Amino acid sequence: MLDQNISTPLYEQLKVALKEDIRNKIYKPGDRMPSEIELEKQYSVSRITVRRAIKELCEENILIRKQGKGTFVLDKDNYRRIDSTVGGFHEALEAEGKKVTVDIIEKKIIKVNASYARDLQIKLTDDVVYLKRIMYADEKPIMIDTCYIPLNRFPGVYDKLVGNVAVFSMLENEYGVHLERYYKVLKVRLATEEMSLFLHCKKGDPMFDLFKITYDSKGMPQSISISILKGEDTYYVITNSEGDEVNQNGLSWRI
Repeated sequence: MLDQNISTPLYEQLKVALKEDIRNKIYKPGDRMPSEIELEKQYSVSRITVRRAIKELCEENILIRKQGKGTFVLDKDNYRRIDSTVGGFHEALEAEGKKVTVDIIEKKIIKVNASYARDLQIKLTDDVVYLKRIMYADEKPIMIDTCYIPLNRFPGVYDKLVGNVAVFSMLENEYGVHLERYYKVLKVRLATEEMSLFLHCKKGDPMFDLFKITYDSKGMPQSISISILKGEDTYYVITNSEGDEVNQNGLSWRI
């Protein structure tokens, strides 16, 4: 029980108690926490005290609120960052020590629309390799990834896009392209039937839609990628410093 006779605020005591319960596996990663009413009764504190403790544990990335579902213990193995490097998710996940596997859903040579042709600085008649994949981290599906790569800039690339190939590393290592910067657009959308099947979620669940153009050191666009990730497993950190370290205990766990 909490001690109302000491100087430590009750919400701080409650935070310590809940952290201890999580550390002792009373509440495991992914478990739903007791409701505010249940915590009030269990610890004999006010609703305000409970809400402040829960709010701060969420800010520390120990708990996570899911609208309409409740508050859960954050499972950091499933919690994903939206890639902020010039390279791709494949490289970022492997750097975290994850086992990355890929299922290629579709691969073909196409002509892109006028908007994508402008983005890639190519002609409407130019061939582009279209690659659609499901990416897994430690055997869990985390992302639908679609790439558009101009064939005239990367001769033979169609045949190299097989298996678990890391696209950006392959472009750099086999074609000598130095990917130096990117342009990104982040949107929120609802999961389609196809997305729900591939990512093991429900149709209508919130999803992140990340559009990305990568550029070489001369400012020439090299590829377009569109990444779809489950919204409840991902959050986005905005910083004005490229050198910021990511801290699992802070707001910017990994983005």
